[in-house]
Amino acid sequence: MTSTGATTLGLDERLERALVYPLSFLFGWLLPFGWLLAWVPGLAVLFLEKNSNVRLHARQAMVVFGSLSVVLAVVNFLHFLLGHILLIGFFTGLVLGFLGVVIVWVMILLAIWLTIMAYFRPTYRLPLIGKYFQ
Repeated sequence: MTSTGATTLGLDERLERALVYPLSFLFGWLLPFGWLLAWVPGLAVLFLEKNSNVRLHARQAMVVFGSLSVVLAVVNFLHFLLGHILLIGFFTGLVLGFLGVVIVWVMILLAIWLTIMAYFRPTYRLPLIGKYFQ
């Protein structure tokens, strides 16, 4: 549970592990073309950092928030596209709008959960996707 000191980027290991998740979330959700930019913090850490725990969390953040931001972009595009159809637009707008809100809340909750877990448990992995990371 203790950190090993400064990393290649000069930050404390715990802090760097924990910062990858909110940065990936914010890049993937708030920025225009976020579905493209959600991978930027993880890629930066992967190329610059030598610490294996930090790299593990960077890969996990890329997969989680990159995938969710792509799904959110597709849902928003379909909402825009199908929401203007006269007869079914109201219902597709409701369903896709609700689905978009659910995805955003899942992203928010995952960002909070993964940030806390990365800070306190250096090798924490998500149950479904974490087994693919070394």
